Amino acid sequence: MNSIHSYLTILYKVPVKIKPRNDILSDIIRDAKKHPKGWNAAFGQDSDLFSHDCYIFHPRIGIYLLKEYNKNPFEVKGIGSKLARHIDEDIEEQITRKSGDFGIIQGDIKKILTNINRGIPPQQILTTAMKGGDLGITIPVQGHVSTSKDTFHSLKNTFSAQQKKLGTCFEKMVSDDGIYKSYE
Repeated sequence: MNSIHSYLTILYKVPVKIKPRNDILSDIIRDAKKHPKGWNAAFGQDSDLFSHDCYIFHPRIGIYLLKEYNKNPFEVKGIGSKLARHIDEDIEEQITRKSGDFGIIQGDIKKILTNINRGIPPQQILTTAMKGGDLGITIPVQGHVSTSKDTFHSLKNTFSAQQKKLGTCFEKMVSDDGIYKSYE
């Protein structure tokens, strides 16, 4: 079974094309406009690179990986790539084990402030977004997330070959930002 499993996984892998975090999020949002339901994710920490990793999956789109870190309390930086156009059923089943919900949130600060000045409470703006409306906040991608360490490590191992290039670029970005330097 392992050789069949490996073959199926390799069959659908795509060349690793590394993009900045926001470009990958834009790709996912674009794909979500075509397929709004059925999204799943697995989140975890890559202890080797000290990154927060997000595997975002849709059965008709494939699987994306974002590697992120907090440069400071106000800025998240990262890179990502589409790892595969399709994954086999074993991996899909593991990803879809629900343990919570996730979403990608977009905000228009001018629209939010205009609505608050018109007397719309912030809670209503958020509630409207959760129901699919737009009072300054939208949630174009939402679905179920697994935070299981087993699921995360299984995905990390399955896509280890594609992640090497991504890991190298991530290390360079973090190093260029001076995150690895000790305090002087």
